[in-house]
Amino acid sequence: MHCIKRSSLLLAVLMASFNVFAQQSPQYSQYFFNPYMYNPAYGGLDQALSLTAHGRAQWVGIDGYPFSQNVSVHTPTSILHGGAGLQVINEQMGAMRFTSASLSYSYIMKSRIGYFSIGVAGGIIQAALDGSKLRAPDGDYLNTINHNDPILSAGAVNGLGPDASAGLFFSNSHLNIGLSATHVIPVHISIDGNTSLLDFNLQREYYLQGNYLARISNSVSLRPSISVKSNGVNFQGEANMLVGFKKFIWAGAGYRGFDDFTHDAATGIIAIRVTENLLLSYSYDFTVSALETVSKGSHEVMINYRVNLFKPAIPGKAIYNPRF
Repeated sequence: MHCIKRSSLLLAVLMASFNVFAQQSPQYSQYFFNPYMYNPAYGGLDQALSLTAHGRAQWVGIDGYPFSQNVSVHTPTSILHGGAGLQVINEQMGAMRFTSASLSYSYIMKSRIGYFSIGVAGGIIQAALDGSKLRAPDGDYLNTINHNDPILSAGAVNGLGPDASAGLFFSNSHLNIGLSATHVIPVHISIDGNTSLLDFNLQREYYLQGNYLARISNSVSLRPSISVKSNGVNFQGEANMLVGFKKFIWAGAGYRGFDDFTHDAATGIIAIRVTENLLLSYSYDFTVSALETVSKGSHEVMINYRVNLFKPAIPGKAIYNPRF
C-alpha cells in the first residue's frame, strides 16, 4: 500500500490549524562543496562555468523519507562585474513535493585580501500534495478515494508562489565565509484552488557557513568547515573536518547538532578529483536522533564539473575556490 503512515499522521496534525509550515530548504551534508546552493553571492567565485548536481536520500528506511535533488550552474560575467547563475531544487517528502527554480546575480569586488561579493536570487516555488497517497482515519477507500475530509484532496493539487534569497560572501585562497537568507519575502502558497483551506507558509531562514584551507605539507591539507542555520527561533549547527592528499582525494567526518534537541547525525565523507575539472563525492549520515531506531541513515552524492572557458570576472589571478 502506498500510504505514508508517519507522513500522514504528521500532516493530519499540522492541518488542524489549516496552515502548514512546510519543511524549509533541503538538508545537505556536503554544503562546503557547493556554497552556491544556500548563498547566491557565491555565484561566479569559482572563476569558471561551474555545474553541480546534488542528490540526497534522507532517513532511508522510513516510509516517505525526504529525497531531494539540486542542479545548479553559475559563471563569472565580466560585463556585469560579477556572476550569474541558475538553480533548480526538487524535494519529495511522502505525499508532499516542493520544486523551485531561481536566477541569481552577484556583484564581486576585489581587494588586497580577497574577493567580496553580494548576491540576490529570485524565482518561483511550487508546493504540491498528492492526496491519493494519504489515508484519513474516517476515509472510505474500498472502491475509490474518499477522505471524508474537507481539506484533503483525493488527487494531486499544487500551487505557486514567488521566492527570493540574498547573501554576502568573502573568498580568498584559504578562507570562504558567507552569510545568507532564503525566503526573504513572505512566501504564501495556496494549493487547493479557491477554497484556501490548505496553505503553505515558508519561513525565512538564515545561514552562516565557512571553511578554511590549511596546507600541512606539499601533499597534505586540512579543511575544517562549519554551518549554522536558523529560522529566528530554532538553531541547528554542524562541523566537519576533511583531510586532503595531493588535491586528489579528500576524506573526513562531521557532526550535526549541539544539544539534546538538535543532535541529528554523524557524517562520513569521501571525495575524489577525477580530473582537474571533475569532482565526485559521497557522504553517509549515521542517524543519532530518536529516528535511529527506524532510519537506515542518509545517503548523499555530488558531482561538480568546471569549464575553464571564461576569463575571470575580476582581473587578476584566478583562484578556483574551494579547491578540493
